[in-house]
Amino acid sequence: MHHLYRWAKKDFVLFTSFVLALLSCIIVPPSMAYIQYIDLHTLLLLFCLMAVVEGLHRAEVFDHIAHYFLRHMHTERHLVMLLVLLCFVSSMCITNDVALITFVPFAIMLLRNADLTSRITSTVALMTIAANMGSMLTPVGNPQNLYLYRLSGYSLSQFMGIML
Repeated sequence: MHHLYRWAKKDFVLFTSFVLALLSCIIVPPSMAYIQYIDLHTLLLLFCLMAVVEGLHRAEVFDHIAHYFLRHMHTERHLVMLLVLLCFVSSMCITNDVALITFVPFAIMLLRNADLTSRITSTVALMTIAANMGSMLTPVGNPQNLYLYRLSGYSLSQFMGIML
């Protein structure tokens, strides 16, 4: 029992998720229908994206980009603004989730290399806000916008003007 308590205290979020998953199984008993809930296509796409990001990381592509940014950014404010804008602009084209999955690990590595670990939390929070704001502007920024764009019949410029 003491081991379970230590694990729950160490990995509180994982423990809480596990308990809530068990409760949901009690409320909705497991069945073969559970298999239909799994969207393998989306999971495989996300896995491939994460594999590509990890491959770029191991090939030190992000290190080279990080060193370039660090050489050209003269203040930590400029560096944080660049990371936030990177998420904002990219989320308009690749959705907010993909922008965050791609650029948050990069930002953490970059801020650690710059010895700015105290700025990681606030920078990631700003990147999250920026990714959500940027994704709202275009039809491909998030699935809801794609649905609304198709349903509305507006031109791209009209839609983006309304969203802006």
